[in-house]
Amino acid sequence: MKRLENVRVDPWGPAGVRYVCVLFWDYHGYRHLTNQIDRDTWERWHWSSGQFWDLFLAGCYSYGPRDCYGDTGLPLTPEGPHEVPFYWSHFASEDLAREITAEARRAGGQPWQFSGPLDLVAVGARRAGREVDIDWPSLRSVKIPTAALGAAVSDYTEAHVSLDAELVPDSLPSPGDFQDTLPGELKRDLAKHIGLLKFLFHH
Repeated sequence: MKRLENVRVDPWGPAGVRYVCVLFWDYHGYRHLTNQIDRDTWERWHWSSGQFWDLFLAGCYSYGPRDCYGDTGLPLTPEGPHEVPFYWSHFASEDLAREITAEARRAGGQPWQFSGPLDLVAVGARRAGREVDIDWPSLRSVKIPTAALGAAVSDYTEAHVSLDAELVPDSLPSPGDFQDTLPGELKRDLAKHIGLLKFLFHH
């Protein structure tokens, strides 16, 4: 999650909360993904993550030896002499799943444990100065078919661009919001007054 500290997008997302999504899969899911996702899509997801929303591909890496995580990384894209290799490590994916499970448990959130073949996990994050607060109790997950991944990317991206959480469909995990210090009605009234003051001082 340290990667989020380098994201300089403002505003971050609906109500200032980003949807941090992690896609997990097992060997069965790996076969589905490599049969249905082409190289261009893998590279787009791998390199564009963090622009408007965050899609982390658990256990994936592009550089380093094939066995750098203790197992033999499996290729996600065709290997060639002029291509940058893109691998998936089952061991690294399992380590991240255990870490997220432990964090959610410590925070008293909904229990989650990876069971495959493909899980999309979403959690809320908000910037706190130079650091990032992960709202672990907001963690949500869903089993997702390979064919639905492209639509999920589009839905989360549109929610961030439009700053509208309602654009995330009910079929996808929508993290709970951070606890606000003001009651909802009072906060809405305050926002209206601030908007009115901005209008008066700029016209």
